[in-house]
Amino acid sequence: MDESLLRSITHLAERLLSDAGRDEVLREDLRTLARAILEATETAEVQAPVAEAPPEPEAAETVVASPSCPPEPVRPPDVPLPELTLGRSPSPQPRLEVAAAPSAPSTTSDEDLAGIEARCRLKAEGLRWAAMRRRRIEEGADFTFEIAPRDREILDRARGIDCFLWMNTPDFSVPRIPTLHEDAAGCFDAVADGVSLVRGMLPDVEANRRFFEPALDLLAEAQSALRVAIERIDGRKDPDQFAAYDWLRGVAAREQIYIRRYMRLDDPASPSSHPRVQVRIEELDAGMQDVLRQGKKRKSLISRLRYHARRIDADQGDAHDWNKILATIVDLIDAGEPPSSVEIRETLLPILDRMPDLGEPPKSLGMVLREVDRYLAARRPDSAPEVPEAPTAEVAEAARLLAGKAVVIIGGARRPEAHAALKSALGLSDLIWIETREHESIERFEPSVARPDVALVILAIRWSSHSFGEVKTFCDDYAKPLLRLPGGYNPNQVARQILQQCSDRLQDGPSPAS
Repeated sequence: MDESLLRSITHLAERLLSDAGRDEVLREDLRTLARAILEATETAEVQAPVAEAPPEPEAAETVVASPSCPPEPVRPPDVPLPELTLGRSPSPQPRLEVAAAPSAPSTTSDEDLAGIEARCRLKAEGLRWAAMRRRRIEEGADFTFEIAPRDREILDRARGIDCFLWMNTPDFSVPRIPTLHEDAAGCFDAVADGVSLVRGMLPDVEANRRFFEPALDLLAEAQSALRVAIERIDGRKDPDQFAAYDWLRGVAAREQIYIRRYMRLDDPASPSSHPRVQVRIEELDAGMQDVLRQGKKRKSLISRLRYHARRIDADQGDAHDWNKILATIVDLIDAGEPPSSVEIRETLLPILDRMPDLGEPPKSLGMVLREVDRYLAARRPDSAPEVPEAPTAEVAEAARLLAGKAVVIIGGARRPEAHAALKSALGLSDLIWIETREHESIERFEPSVARPDVALVILAIRWSSHSFGEVKTFCDDYAKPLLRLPGGYNPNQVARQILQQCSDRLQDGPSPAS
């Protein structure tokens, strides 16, 4: 059978099947036709030959001429038409899926991708110019001034990138069906887009793994559709289509990735699908760029946080640095950083005891502080040994006021090392540390506040819910001074707050409960 006629029949059949998916009347007509054909063949007891030409072995694709010396068109032999099966459920066939690992080593390297992308884009342009060129000539355009300059310009560009534009040679005939060359040009663009996408991920495949594997799937579909599109209009093998296929086989083996579809001759992609493939490539690229932008933003915020924390730690910081630290933490949490972030925690730990009274901190900052508190409470005492500060005169004075008495701490998680240090430094008979949960009732605090031996109630406001401030009612009822502790549990800091907020009442001793 004439090759051009075979291609036309194939194309018309595909268009019929595609249109039938949208046109109910056409579907019914096709069913009627199929039933009539089946009845005719059954009556004549003639078995239509099922003699599909076996798919070319994959090894045939490996015989590719260099771009400067294109391969001769491969003309398929005449074969009998396959049995018509319209209106009849096809018999189940085993699914042929193989991994993309090549039977022979890939000859296309990562460094070749830039050239493949450039040549595919130029070939798409060349196909469109070939169609426009024929139309302009048919319309009577002046060849010398309107056609020849464009011919020279595109061929000069092709020589500059070692690209053989077979579609712009005298032996190429532009197909009369516009969709054929339009699909081929679109498929060249889709392959170029897919190659561009994977090129951007190659410097760090592991970091981009979430996007790299879908990108390979899209490139596999694009190059398969391109192979079919080229065969329909010219019957030849394009070296850049094969190079994209060859690179996919190599990278799949190298990265141990299984490409499920479109890597076999008997699993072709449709050339008309190229617009959808290009849209999916754009969406995948947009998603990756969004993640990259978020990563860059996170890196910038972490750097800013560390810079201002170093200033505080070196005694060079002020209120401006603290405001920057708190605002940056809020930005990080709002951008998706977990409150338990190691980077945030390790940056805050050296300066945590210097943090000023924040009043009611933003919710995201409160979440971070609670995670830091949990970490400190769970940390083994010998995991981060610290040299204790020498006790100040304020510690001795606070110990004189509280020696032999009990103190209640409300808020946060009980830290064994802080508990032992405070109890010893202040000479307490007992230190009752009530661990809290956010938004819990304050009723369970009352029995501890009411104990006769309790001389002071400390509310650790940094680690406590704002509602816990209502514990002052119990303190007033039982004539116990309430200390709002804005910082950490360092004995020197706690002693300073005791003397600033409660020294007068502790000097006078507790008054009788009302």
